[in-house]
Amino acid sequence: MVRIYRRLVFAVIVTIAIFLSGCVEQETHIVIFHTNDSHAQIDNFPALSYLVNKERETTDHVFLVSAGDIFSGNPLVDNYDPPGYPVIDLMNRIGYDLHTIGNHEFDYGINVLEDRMRQADFPFILANLDTQSSGMAQPEPFQIINAGRNKIAFLGLVQLNRQGIPSTHPDKVKGIDFFQPLETVSKYEFLTDQADVVIGLTHHGFVSDTLMAWQNPWLDIIIGGHSHTLTIEPRAYNDVLVSHAGANLMYAGKITLVIREGELAERRAEMISMESVNGKDLQISELIDRYKDNPALNRVIGKLLNPLEDKQALGGFITDAYREYGELDLAFQNYGGIRVDRMEGEVSIKDIFEMDPFGNELVVMNLTYNEIKSLIGNSLSSRKSPSVQISGGFIEVHLTSDDYLQGIKVFDSANVELTNDRKFLVGMPSYIASAFDFDREDQGTTMGIITAQVMIEHISKLHVIDFTANIRSRIVRAEN
Repeated sequence: MVRIYRRLVFAVIVTIAIFLSGCVEQETHIVIFHTNDSHAQIDNFPALSYLVNKERETTDHVFLVSAGDIFSGNPLVDNYDPPGYPVIDLMNRIGYDLHTIGNHEFDYGINVLEDRMRQADFPFILANLDTQSSGMAQPEPFQIINAGRNKIAFLGLVQLNRQGIPSTHPDKVKGIDFFQPLETVSKYEFLTDQADVVIGLTHHGFVSDTLMAWQNPWLDIIIGGHSHTLTIEPRAYNDVLVSHAGANLMYAGKITLVIREGELAERRAEMISMESVNGKDLQISELIDRYKDNPALNRVIGKLLNPLEDKQALGGFITDAYREYGELDLAFQNYGGIRVDRMEGEVSIKDIFEMDPFGNELVVMNLTYNEIKSLIGNSLSSRKSPSVQISGGFIEVHLTSDDYLQGIKVFDSANVELTNDRKFLVGMPSYIASAFDFDREDQGTTMGIITAQVMIEHISKLHVIDFTANIRSRIVRAEN
């Protein structure tokens, strides 16, 4: 009798507990780690893996996503056979859930990109493109991930430059049509009906992300990249949280969400420095060591007696090598194509590919003086400063007292202004030849060598390099 009584009491207690649990709000805790612009830098993957796995031990719903540009920047990865393979291998092992295609994902070409997408255990997404004419499979525009009873939608978007393509070599995206991301995003407001949280996983820069937030308040969060912005304390714009994690995997973003009864009730974001992580995934470390074991790339080819301390100095050294190799009158290099800020001491093949990872070819054109000025004019930044370095000449940008462009002058190495009575043999990376919109009749001829190889041959021949940087451009403002 006592036993029956206890069973009845237990049944009543269980019934009450079930009833009360139905009255308590259903609450889901979610953590999203995010990275962007890692540019094939793999040294901090062991710390990232340790960080994410520690969170997985205590939180049911943990996701790891990438906001673009996982390639181009590390010769160990970019020159691997096949290109980019090590990064995807590491991302698979760490457990990435999602990746938005950035502009540098196209650097290896469409076929290689598709190979890496097939290799990945996670989806590559992108909404603002149409690949129908290229032969490339169309990526999914968004992905919805389940977190218990709740759903999180991620929408992929990439930046476009003035040519209407992502910032890569135009030949790498032939046949693909791209659409402006800020116009595309509004077509996906229906995701608010399909998911409890909608996140823009974008690769078009911090300023564009804040503008997107002001125009699309239906978004809950924007996780972004491309501008290499580090939002140490991410905050909301128009009640849309915007978070960027810098570049080169120096930081990871961590976003914590609480969903109650299908509504986003809490959200907070922080940045975690990989240096501050107090552990490493040893299996990932061992794998990276095997990938790094490449004696060919580590071979020293020369020594700099003087450090090249900024991109102007590096650009001078690079363009001098172009001019000598092609026996040119002038040579140009865009600063955006120089991916390091300093070089000194012994120089290895790896150092050259880190400085110039894009596989551009050296292109030669016969240009008039006016066409040369058009090229330089196309490179002017918002501060009216040329974003190219020159060899064989000197650039003057003339401005009015209130900073309007008056004109451009170019002088030869003897300080004599160029004239329009002849054409000049001008060398440049194929990126400038294809991506810069400047006047010219000659569309250019490739010299059959990539610019990084020009540098390798130049340094190997000199071996000991006594290069002193000098100023090769200036701005002249008119007096009031």
